Amino acid sequence: MTTDSHRPASGHNLILFFDGCLLLNGESPMWPSAALDGWDACTRSRVHVAPLQAEHPPCDAVQLASVPPPLTHVEAMPVRQFLLHQGFDAFVLAGRASQLLNWQRTHRFCGSCGAANAFRSPGQILYCPHCEVDYYPRINPCIIVLVTRGDRILLARSVRRGATFFSCLAGFIEPGESAEEAVAREVYEEVGIKITNIRYVKSQPWPFPSQLMLGFYADYVSGDIVPEAAEIAEAHWYPVDSLPETPAPAISVAGQLIQEYCDAARASADL
Repeated sequence: MTTDSHRPASGHNLILFFDGCLLLNGESPMWPSAALDGWDACTRSRVHVAPLQAEHPPCDAVQLASVPPPLTHVEAMPVRQFLLHQGFDAFVLAGRASQLLNWQRTHRFCGSCGAANAFRSPGQILYCPHCEVDYYPRINPCIIVLVTRGDRILLARSVRRGATFFSCLAGFIEPGESAEEAVAREVYEEVGIKITNIRYVKSQPWPFPSQLMLGFYADYVSGDIVPEAAEIAEAHWYPVDSLPETPAPAISVAGQLIQEYCDAARASADL
């Protein structure tokens, strides 16, 4: 899909991506629309990013096939590293832009007949002109849960290469499954314990590539920890005042669930 298949309104700021990285304008991912003037040949795809919050200006996300010569000197930062460096609040718009480009890239052709999809205006919809099937931006719902046992919390470390921190348990929601059912299933599958009092707390979009994380607390009922070896390297109960390395609250809902529960538990112990 080329830029001609969806040419957004001119004058919008740009968020530029190349080879899995954001091109940064100083500390910001935003570039003026003139940054690509005369360099259409460098653009692989382009999609409009409509604002979801009043403080976010409309912009266009651009996937570059090559970096225009005037921009070869700028810093290119991996998308996940930008989140770690800037925090989630600064990352929101870039994350949304990344999700929309990924959706556009993975839905270039109709899944029903194989014809090339096109953009339908107004709105952000890809559709097949041949069989008239609509494709909306895809969101993959996931649960993430902090299991608690009084003044102790269950934290696990992933088997992924380079994973050094401990976090909450998480997983995708299966077709026909409620979020609460997914919480109970994932906890049992990953560490072999039973839980109760599953309660929703908050959510967070996670554009790697297109998850929506639904955050929960749950109380321990029974069972011994038995990590699922294909996903969990180790899992343990940790006192709220003696935690291992965990995700930063400024970055992820996992860090927020951990911090908020531990703060409340410590405050209760001080009463």
